[in-house]
Parts: sequence; structure tokens; C-alpha cells
Amino acid sequence: MEDTTTKIEPTNVEVAPPRLEYTEEEAKAVIRKLDWHILPLCFILYTFSVLDRGNLGNAKLAGLYKDLDLTSDEYDWLGTMFYIAYIVFQFSSVGWKLFKPHQWVSFVVLAWGTISTLQAVCTSWSGLMACRFFLGLTETMFGPGIPLYFSFFWPRRLMGLRFGIFLSGAALANAYSGALAYAISHIHSFVAPWKILFIIEGAPTALLAVVCWFFLPDSPREARFLTPREREIAVHLANDSQAQPQEPGKRGIHWQSLMAAFADYRSHTNVSFASLPLFLPTIISDFGSFDQLTSNGLSAPPYLLSFFLIVGVAFFSDRLKIRGPFAALFTTIAAIGYLVLALTTSIAARYVSCFLIVTSFVTVSTVLVWNANTNENESKRAGGVWIIQCVGQCGTILGTHSFPGPEKPYYRRGMWTGFAFSLFSAALCTSLSILLHRENKRRDRLYGKVEHVDGEGEGEDLAASSLPPEARFRYII
Repeated sequence: MEDTTTKIEPTNVEVAPPRLEYTEEEAKAVIRKLDWHILPLCFILYTFSVLDRGNLGNAKLAGLYKDLDLTSDEYDWLGTMFYIAYIVFQFSSVGWKLFKPHQWVSFVVLAWGTISTLQAVCTSWSGLMACRFFLGLTETMFGPGIPLYFSFFWPRRLMGLRFGIFLSGAALANAYSGALAYAISHIHSFVAPWKILFIIEGAPTALLAVVCWFFLPDSPREARFLTPREREIAVHLANDSQAQPQEPGKRGIHWQSLMAAFADYRSHTNVSFASLPLFLPTIISDFGSFDQLTSNGLSAPPYLLSFFLIVGVAFFSDRLKIRGPFAALFTTIAAIGYLVLALTTSIAARYVSCFLIVTSFVTVSTVLVWNANTNENESKRAGGVWIIQCVGQCGTILGTHSFPGPEKPYYRRGMWTGFAFSLFSAALCTSLSILLHRENKRRDRLYGKVEHVDGEGEGEDLAASSLPPEARFRYII
């Protein structure tokens, strides 16, 4: 008897997985849990990271410069050595994808906290140089990878505020460092104030490694504070509108996507101002009206303003779904501050200008999350983080040699350098916004409009089609 059974031939056509259905209230509940369980710990870690790298400027005024008999060039090289290591080892940020984040971060935090504390026992310039090198090596394993880590959990339309809150820890740390240095400098002890400063700011960091091991989640599926259904919702939210070759937070690198970041011009837009905390206390001290202890304290208020601006801009950039215009605006404000510092000798005007130049940190926070938004998947995002940090920290190395001692009290070269690079950064941000806007228009013409830049609405139908990933991905400008 003839077999009439229909034979099904194998096919290479992918069947789209069924869409997960959930309410807006469920999604908000998941986001709230992620916010409360991840953001505070990461914020605290980054605050200590910036404290440990930037306290050199406060330690200088607290007696380090005199006790180790440093020259102006030797002090500049202490800042440079940190950023050389920070740049050379930027590739280590892919460790967030190769290892479990809680293990990776625990090791890194323990290492940099220990090294930072050991600066207190240094008795020579060469010993302090070694500590600064290894501090840069270990800190580059943490901060630059945070945009990648956040993308494991939050959709890109919500990352601006979260990353802004995280990065505002830098401004708060610099404000806190100045106030703490002012207080410590009044302690009368057989231990030098700069040594107490390194110990107080370094030792607690090492202890935080234990907290990271037990409380930092690795991915949405491994977040113990979420229920099984909430984990499914979290995975779906994190994967929203992103061309992921694998599930969010899954370990391993998609090497083709990683290397694609190097060929993408959009990954190279960054100019960093991270060396500023090393010199701001000295700049204020050289106004001529304040002693060194008071100058440490006066360096805090500008960073406090920067803290509130970073959080506020992050909130509005998420709501408006734009990054570039905010980045260009605040780096232009910083340029005005540098211009006033370069041209005027009025103490009041110069101190007010310090509030303007620290707004550059608003640009840095905006640009870093913008870079994460611009890369379509986690592996390419890892490459983008690697590139943008390398490019930005090269500017920081220049900054560490822009305020030499012989040029005090006005440091004209450093101010004009800051002015030029601030304007250059504004031009870069403006140009990239225009280019991304044009690219979005091109994709709209080819594939039709996506209702929202985050991929909701019509973009969901595109996800199940045979169109390329760019059909459902639109850049945040």
C-alpha cells in the first residue's frame, strides 16, 4: 500500500517566539525592583571609585606634596600614570561579558580598594607611581563597563536616568572629597592628614567587595529578588528594540558584533574632563585669597551643583529621548567658564567660573549613555565602551599636563586648552546628532516609521519579519 504520509522538509526560516503579554503595572513593578536592588549599590561603588582616583588633588594640599618632596612634573605624572593604565587596559571591560558580574566586580573592588589604601604607606614618588598605575588598571575594569551592565536589565529608553544617577556619583564624590579633606586637615595626629585621607577613602571600598558578592545580580534571569514571571518580563524589557544575538546578560562575546564597533564612527565621539578634580583645589588655592585647607572645602560646592545637573539632565533626556543637544549645551557652558578663567583676574568671577567648568561632567554622563544607546547589541556595546573610553581618556592625559606649577596662578595654557576642547566636544555632539537624525530618516524611508524610538508599536511587527535588524532600530539623537 502506497504511503501517503506528508513529509515535512526541513526549513531555515526562523519562527518568531510568541510575544510575552504583561500589563504596564507589571512592567513598572519590575523596573522599580531593578532600580532599588541595583542602582544604590552601583552608585556607592562608583562614588568610592571616583574618591579613590581623584583624592590625589586633595592629598596634595593636605601635605602629600611637601612630605614626599614632589616637584610639579612629578605630581603631574602621578595623574598621568593612572590614566595611562586606565587607557591601556580598557579592553578589560569585556570581562563583564566573559565572567559573572558579581564575581568580576567583587574581585575588582577588593583590588582597587586595597591598592588605594596602600597609597598611605608610600614613602617615595616611585612607590606612589606604582600604586597609581595599578589603581588605574583595576578601576578601568569597573566604571567603563557599567553602561554595558545596565543594558542587561533596562531598555535603552530608560537607561539615561539610571546611568545619570550612577554617574552623578562622580560629582558627589568630588564634593564629598573636598569637604572630607577639609575636615581631616584639622585633625591633629601623629599620622599625616594625607595618609588618613587615603585610608578613610580606600579601606571601606575593599569591604564593599563582600556586599557585591552576595547582592549584585548577574542578569535578569539570575536576579533572586524577582519572581519567575518578573524575570521573564525583565528579559523582554531589556531586549526591547535591540538586535541581540543572545539573551540580555548572557555570558560570552559575539565577536563579529564586538569588532563592528571599531568600524562604526558613532562609537568614537568623546572628550573627557576627568583630570579636572586633580587640579581644581589647586586652582582655587592659587586665587590668592584662600589658604590650602579652605580651598579644599571650596572645591566641593561646584561639584554639588554638577551632581544635581547630571540627575536632572538625565531625567529630561530620557523623557525627551534626546542626548546630543544636552551634551552640546553643557560643554558649551563649560567652554564659557574656561574662557572667563583665561581672561579675567577677578577672584569672584574666577570662582563662579569653576561652577561653569564642572558642567562638563554633565556632557560626559550624557555621552557615555548615548554611546550605549547607539550600539544595537551587548557585544557591540562592549566594543563601543572600549573605544569611547580610550578616546576620552587620551584627553585626560593631556589635562594632567595642562596646569604646570610654573604657570600659576592663572594657568592660561590649561584654561585655553579646556576652552578649545570644550568647543570641539560641542561640535562633535552636534554633528553626531545631525548624522543620527539623517540615518533615522533613511531607515524610515526604507522600512517605514517605527512609532517610538525604543521600538514599540509598529516595530514589534518588524521583529517577526525577515527584515534586517536595522529595520526596527532607531537612534536616540
